[in-house]
Amino acid sequence: MNNYEALFLIKADLEKEEQDKLVESIHEEITKRNGQLKGTQDLYKRPLAYEINKYREGLYYLVNFDALSDIINSLRDAYKLNDSILRSLILKRG
Repeated sequence: MNNYEALFLIKADLEKEEQDKLVESIHEEITKRNGQLKGTQDLYKRPLAYEINKYREGLYYLVNFDALSDIINSLRDAYKLNDSILRSLILKRG
């Protein structure tokens, strides 16, 4: 298994319940593909350098996890289908 870090840019206008549900779905996508969560960083709001889908602010969420390299593309595809996620980036760590 490799160590990965995923950063998500989430719509800033989501209610607290929607945010919690989205975070749970992010975790669920990893665990249902036999990935193991290692750590997360709480949501924090930041202004964007440029407008994305008419949003000028976004919530950032960071997840560290271990997974096999063959599931990363399916994770990227799953996150692209979620309308509440403006952008996502998954990187392999050291």
